[in-house]
Amino acid sequence: MTNDNQFIADILIVDDKLHNIKFLSDFLSDYHYQIRKAINGEMALKAARLLPPDLILLDINMPGLDGYEVCEQLKADPKTSSIPIIFLSAFSDTETKVQAFQYGGADYITKPFQLEEVLARIQTQLNIKRLQSELEHRNKKLEKTVDVLQKTKTALTTSETELRALFHAMTELVLVLDSQGRYLKIATPNHELISQSPQLAQGNTVHESLPQPQADLIYSTIQNVLERQETIEVEYSLQLENGRTDFSTKISPLSQDSVIAVMRDISDRKRREEALQLIVEGTATKTGREFFNACVRQLAEILSVRYAFVTECLDFKQKRVRTLAFWLDEKFVKNIEYDLLGTPCKEVIQNNKYYCYSDNIIASFPDDQDLVDLKAESYAGIPLTDSMGNVIGHIAVLDTQPMLNDETRELVLKIFAARAGAELERQITDIALKKSQERSEELLLNILPAPIVERLKKEKTAIAEQFADVTILFADIVGFTPLSAKINPTEMVNLLNEIFSIFDQLTEQHGLEKIKTIGDAYMVVGGLPVPKANHAQAVAQMALDMRDAIARFQESYGEQLQIRIGVNRGSVVAGVIGTKKFIYDLWGDAVNVASRMESLSLPGKIQVTEATYTCLKEQYRFEQRGKIAVKGKGEMMTYWLVESLTKNPPLPNPVV
Repeated sequence: MTNDNQFIADILIVDDKLHNIKFLSDFLSDYHYQIRKAINGEMALKAARLLPPDLILLDINMPGLDGYEVCEQLKADPKTSSIPIIFLSAFSDTETKVQAFQYGGADYITKPFQLEEVLARIQTQLNIKRLQSELEHRNKKLEKTVDVLQKTKTALTTSETELRALFHAMTELVLVLDSQGRYLKIATPNHELISQSPQLAQGNTVHESLPQPQADLIYSTIQNVLERQETIEVEYSLQLENGRTDFSTKISPLSQDSVIAVMRDISDRKRREEALQLIVEGTATKTGREFFNACVRQLAEILSVRYAFVTECLDFKQKRVRTLAFWLDEKFVKNIEYDLLGTPCKEVIQNNKYYCYSDNIIASFPDDQDLVDLKAESYAGIPLTDSMGNVIGHIAVLDTQPMLNDETRELVLKIFAARAGAELERQITDIALKKSQERSEELLLNILPAPIVERLKKEKTAIAEQFADVTILFADIVGFTPLSAKINPTEMVNLLNEIFSIFDQLTEQHGLEKIKTIGDAYMVVGGLPVPKANHAQAVAQMALDMRDAIARFQESYGEQLQIRIGVNRGSVVAGVIGTKKFIYDLWGDAVNVASRMESLSLPGKIQVTEATYTCLKEQYRFEQRGKIAVKGKGEMMTYWLVESLTKNPPLPNPVV
């Protein structure tokens, strides 16, 4: 029994269908998730508020409170608002999915679903939640830093030297401004920021150093701070020399007509938040190629690079990959395959870790012609792994400029890699499942007629049908038993397989249905399971061809190897019965008579009943054998089928 401290996460499953809950619960428990259950919306709210879970699987269509109402109430409660909610629904229309995300859902899975997909999506949401928690923790630490600064400033007002030492130890830009937004003091200035903003100087105003919208925001905030005598924080962006930079400025009152402003670069935090938002919102309803295209396009946008691509491994040795999506200079390009040897991608995939080459990438990989063609200067990549930790591909970005190897870049790539890895694993699983299904159907078609296979997929009861007019053929290889005593078992089986393979080809050629083989006997029928107009002619020609085929083997095995054939025409019942090792078989008096025609025939002869003779006498030459005693039937008139009266007998007619 798994202890509580061994559970990966606590998951609440909400569904009014008990079998659905049990199905998911049994599966997820095997992966060491602690499962709690609720069969309606009211129970779900109580359970989540009493002890908030790490994640909720929520059905939409439930009596009482439906999934949307439950989600809305949970998101409105600060205690449960951060819990990721994955909706489960049989509805696959876009409107339902959009509504689910509008109510606050983190993901949406359409029933019926693959359990591996559910597991991958749960792992993705838990990873995102963990990353969000890390972001919140770091933001709180930064806020504590500012609070410490405020408290320290008050305690050290009599010691300007200590105050300056504290300010110079910080990376934030600390400003003192008057009520008109004029810079009275710039303490411990961020020299990099100052160099990019020459107007940010003592004596100037915010309107002289900032664009109009941002200057108006700072000025109006100063007025509010002085009026209310409390701290206010604002966020805004500036377009500097090195691109867009996001800032958070906390403005606090110093006196009745002056404020202190702590200006902090929050670009890293913004990039992380944007990455989370883009990967969740931009790909939530996408799968396959559409997903991977959206993924690389958004990744290039968030990291401000020219190239972004995602790959899958083509072999278990991880020596060759294929791109699933490639974003190049504001457009998608054709996917390619390439060897990993001599590329930075090899380091990422074979070492299963993040790599960043921030500058002069070609010098590190001089044999990678693609880097030369793309004029690449920098590269960063991270592996894609499946739920078992196996590397199945990677995601990477390149640029024609150097790139900063910072924590934010790695974190953004990790966020995208988690979602892309889950989608690639789902795609690989779907392909494997499809191939397995195709192989199973191929094997089934080797056992049963195609129309019967289609019916078995839809019907659970036994299949049996009456066919009023069919032609049945039984054949037995005369002399095979004594011959098998003279040759070794392997040679015997190979000989029988060679003969029956020829018979199988003839069956297909004449549009007939093989029923079974019993030892060295072979049974075939014409006119079912799909009726044919000229089934008797097809069976007759099949019998002549079988006789001729056996004659070719006599060159090696002599006259001791011959065939004996019997044919009858009539009514039968055909169907599939049983649940194990089942076959498609025939029953009825016509079948018994056909079997008797074979057993009472002579080596090298084809014996047919009068019903068969009457049908075929205009197209084939017969010799009357006369009346013979048939067990259970008395005396019956029979005939020998000798040959066709036409040089080229017609092929079977199409199905009627």
